[in-house]
Amino acid sequence: MICYRCGSVLGSGRHCLHCGANITVYRKIVRISNAYYNAALEQARVRNLTAAVASLERALEYDKKNTKARNLLGLIFYELGEITEALVHWVISKNYQPHDNPAEYYLSEIQGDRRLLESMNQAVRKYNQALDNARHDGVDLAIIQLRSVIGTSPNYLKAYQLLALLYIKEGELSKAGKLIKRGLAIDRGNVVLLGYSKETKGKIGHRTRKEALADMTRDLAGADVIVPQYTENSRVKQLLIGAGIGVAVLLAAYFFLIRPSIMRSSKNEISQNAISYYEKIEDKDARIELLTSQLDGIQEEVEYNRRQIELYTGENGSVTNYDRIITALNQIRNRQYSELLELYPSINADVITDESFVQAYEYVTGFVGSDTMLSGIMEGALERFAAYRYAECRDICQKCLDINPNYAQAIYYMALSYEAEGNDSAAAPYFREIVEKFPSSEYYELAKRRTS
Repeated sequence: MICYRCGSVLGSGRHCLHCGANITVYRKIVRISNAYYNAALEQARVRNLTAAVASLERALEYDKKNTKARNLLGLIFYELGEITEALVHWVISKNYQPHDNPAEYYLSEIQGDRRLLESMNQAVRKYNQALDNARHDGVDLAIIQLRSVIGTSPNYLKAYQLLALLYIKEGELSKAGKLIKRGLAIDRGNVVLLGYSKETKGKIGHRTRKEALADMTRDLAGADVIVPQYTENSRVKQLLIGAGIGVAVLLAAYFFLIRPSIMRSSKNEISQNAISYYEKIEDKDARIELLTSQLDGIQEEVEYNRRQIELYTGENGSVTNYDRIITALNQIRNRQYSELLELYPSINADVITDESFVQAYEYVTGFVGSDTMLSGIMEGALERFAAYRYAECRDICQKCLDINPNYAQAIYYMALSYEAEGNDSAAAPYFREIVEKFPSSEYYELAKRRTS
């Protein structure tokens, strides 16, 4: 355990052996935080991710520097498709523990896999579009977009929640039940999906087959049969008359019964074909309109993803600037002041939103230009002056003067390095500046001798 005040390793007593701080309460806080972390670890192992998130947030409330809890929380958010939340927690964890921290590996893996980052950002974009379409009665398009999101990001739980809700709204209870089951396989304790599961439970039943009872035959009105009266005519004449009557009956049956039925059937068939044709045209028009809308959405997504990637990993991205602040803090600790001078102007304060990093940036800003930093930089100038490397000495002195034009030591050694090279005319203005501006400086008498 590390002391909260001085950062030294703590012993078994009630006070820090290095700074004397009372650590009794601090030990209890750390133990409680670790207890919540251990509980979250067990919950995550059984995929109760919602409960694990709640436990980890409690752990961080007690000890915000609990990097194990913060790293695990980032992994859970990553598992749920919340990449932004995951990145924030890993960056904060790296700030608290710069060395031997798995968060550094997580960040490098994500930043190195642009396709993964682009895929996750695209999933978020599609989800937002689907949410907007669902709110404006575009349920069908929202369902298509959410299916696409789940296809590319199978663990994005928000997409499962919204798609299940839309299925329930549309009465597709069977599809909703299957989707809820898949979502709960990712997070067994998800409160939203559990609520939807209760909503659909018992409503999905087996459909009973209806007994179809229909009369397959109908009485047909028969035609009256005219029986010719017997006469004394010859048998041939009777046969001819009978045949003529039969032909007449057949023709009458065809024109008055069969032909109208055929005509009606043909007209019905033509009407059905026309209706089917127009339905196909309307369906194609709808599909073309949908594809056009999707194409516009894809183009917007490409531009949005490009901006999102730039926002996180670009030259002025938040993750890039968080790394620069961490590097600046390490440079201060390692007394690498010249490197700090080159790095500091590249830090973009506008994208630094996390409170911890805002405080770190303010500390770095206050340190740049401080007497401690200038003295550290001047040590390098004095070393080069002693080694007869006068031009390099002046370069370092100039860096100090760029930060603080009234830094007397840098002005004096600018003059002294010119004098050592025999360039008295270049040295004289600097000696005069010491005499005129800094009469109480330790370099006043030395400069005055050279100007008199």
